Amino acid sequence: MKKGIIRLAISLLFSLVAVTPSSAVEFGKDATGDPNAVKVGGASGFLYSERIVFTAAHVIESTGGLDYWEREGVIYTPGIVRIEGQKRYKVKRVLIAPTYRPRVGDDQTRIDDFAIIILQESIPMKNEVFIANGDDISSFIKNRVPVSMIGYGLQSSSQRINYEWASFSPMKMTSYIVSNEELRNYYRVNANRIGANQTILDYGIPNSQEFGSVCDGDSGSGFFVERGSIRYYLGLVGGSQAGIPNCRSESWATFGIGGGMSGITATYKFLPLIKEAESIVSEDKQKEFLKAEEIRIAAELKAKAEAEAKLQAERLAAELKARAEEEARAKAEAEAKEKQEAEARAKAEAEAKTNASKKKKTITCVKGKLEKKVTAKNPKCPKGYKKK
Repeated sequence: MKKGIIRLAISLLFSLVAVTPSSAVEFGKDATGDPNAVKVGGASGFLYSERIVFTAAHVIESTGGLDYWEREGVIYTPGIVRIEGQKRYKVKRVLIAPTYRPRVGDDQTRIDDFAIIILQESIPMKNEVFIANGDDISSFIKNRVPVSMIGYGLQSSSQRINYEWASFSPMKMTSYIVSNEELRNYYRVNANRIGANQTILDYGIPNSQEFGSVCDGDSGSGFFVERGSIRYYLGLVGGSQAGIPNCRSESWATFGIGGGMSGITATYKFLPLIKEAESIVSEDKQKEFLKAEEIRIAAELKAKAEAEAKLQAERLAAELKARAEEEARAKAEAEAKEKQEAEARAKAEAEAKTNASKKKKTITCVKGKLEKKVTAKNPKCPKGYKKK
């Protein structure tokens, strides 16, 4: 039996070394600018879609709970280092797996440690994310496909002294996924360190100095397989950790036999909860669309009313202008006619006066029985005669 355990330990250690190594969260490779890694209340999360973030239920539970997150919770742009000055995306709802169970007694495993954060507005997506199904995972296990995780946890023991999570950069580890049987074998090999009666999750992700190792604050980050611009999401950090130094949380902390191991629950088991979140997002977007349409239609109606009012005002102004011009024309014509008639009258009077001044008159003058007619402009009777 002991020989079998030793052979298994050597086999696990060989498997860890056999995969192409990369630096990770502890001993890490900087992943600043990653399109999915987000900071979640002192821990980590994974942007699944423009309004949905996956994280661990215990992260929500330990950082204020549902009431706090749905009242004051915010998420920042993925891949950032410092949160200062960054855009804040307000949280609308948080859904926690109804079957979630925290650690109980000596059992250090959290069962169905899964939560969904639903945002009030969209974070622009730069890639596509699919939930890996059982066949996908079986294929990844069979072909030892590289599995990555990007978290905002501690990167070294020194950060425990000066803890500044708000300025941590995201760090990446790259390992692979192992079957439930291999995960159970790891727990058997490390039974003295891990303890008995531990709940074993669906799959395991080996941790090592070569691949990288999970630390405090990485809870909620997601393990994924990347192919081009598509990421296949497997499960998240938080359910169980075994045989890891955890950035030297204790002075004696070291890797277990064959390295460390992250136990994960396959996220495809939470598809009904994910669909519920997607339904909420869809309803929100529909409400926003209808509200936007209402605003757009109101704006169009207002613009139409303003245009009609402007046109009516322009028409009225044109009518008033035409009426004023017509009245001015009529007045001008009347004044011109009156002037013309006055001039004609004055001319006639002048002519009449002139003619009158030129006309000769005849008067009859008498002297006794004698009569004499006198014709002139101003006729006068001769001396001795009187005007008859």
